[in-house]
Amino acid sequence: MTDSRIVLFGATGYTGRLTAAALVGRGVTPVLAGRNAETLSELADELGGLQTAVADVGDPSSIRALIGRGDVLVTTVGPFHRWGAPAVEAAIDAGAHYLDSTGEPAFIRRVFEHWDGPAQSADIAMLTAFGYDYVPGNLAGALALEEAGPEATSVVVGYFTRGGNSVSRGTLTSAAQAALEPGFVWRDGELRDETVGHDLLHHPADRKRTPSSLSVSATEHFSLPRVYPNLLDVRVGIGVAGAATIAVWAGGRVVQELLRLPGARGIARKAVIATLQGSGGGPSDEHNANSGCLITAHAFATDGTELARVTLEGPSVYGFTAEALAWGAEQMAGGVVQERGALGPVEAFGLRGLESGCASIGLEVLRSS
Repeated sequence: MTDSRIVLFGATGYTGRLTAAALVGRGVTPVLAGRNAETLSELADELGGLQTAVADVGDPSSIRALIGRGDVLVTTVGPFHRWGAPAVEAAIDAGAHYLDSTGEPAFIRRVFEHWDGPAQSADIAMLTAFGYDYVPGNLAGALALEEAGPEATSVVVGYFTRGGNSVSRGTLTSAAQAALEPGFVWRDGELRDETVGHDLLHHPADRKRTPSSLSVSATEHFSLPRVYPNLLDVRVGIGVAGAATIAVWAGGRVVQELLRLPGARGIARKAVIATLQGSGGGPSDEHNANSGCLITAHAFATDGTELARVTLEGPSVYGFTAEALAWGAEQMAGGVVQERGALGPVEAFGLRGLESGCASIGLEVLRSS
């Protein structure tokens, strides 16, 4: 371990609190940062007496003051497309490594396309969407592609939950706003614009079950083609409503058509901002203890033949996110990540390193064939 500090920005939010506890559980003593000094102090005392610092996205210099060269900045402050830029730019300016918990397509794209070059110049690694969104799918997809071999030209990744869906207010806000922003997909060997929820994807599980998901834009679209240059198509989906996913998809297509009307998208953005104010409560400890995640990946040849199938199972969505951020931050502080710029999980840690790290936080391979 080096002398690098780990600074957790947004520590008193729902995901932030879980991440702070996960870091302490690993024997790490992070600096807890956020807007409210009193709330930070209370959390710091609960976790054994940690250092705190006040910072606010409205004052970018306060975020820059949190970190120095070689430190690791972990941020859970969203919605990221509104409030994420100050933390990224502070990390680049300071020469500090960066992780976040976003799942927002527009922000993910901005990290890879806008901040990749500056991050390389600053000699830092940036890992965006380093939680349930979208670490396990990168792992599952890579495992399937490794098993399939060079004949694989497409991969379909699916994210599912068990034990019911329950989300934090911050996640709900981010998801609502993400649906209003342009998305993307890796298709025919290039990144193309595509609306989130545009396609209904299918993920064969066995002879009787073929779960469906709504297409989303994720880090897999940027990272997996760089690791596996033969990839022509990368599809990622989230099973949002079980058997009702098909109905949700159909309704979403209608909404997207309505949003094409003049002024409709702007009105919808204002409505989301007015009614959903980001951070707040989330699923109970009991819900997290009794829920989990299931991730699938199918690799295909050019003619559509399925070459490999991988299924992963893990802890709750928020439990995984917190533990993944804690593990990733600890690895970065220890100098494990040697690549620089905006990276996907496999690029940062290597396939075996990522697989080992995910296994240590409860993500296991159920099936590989």
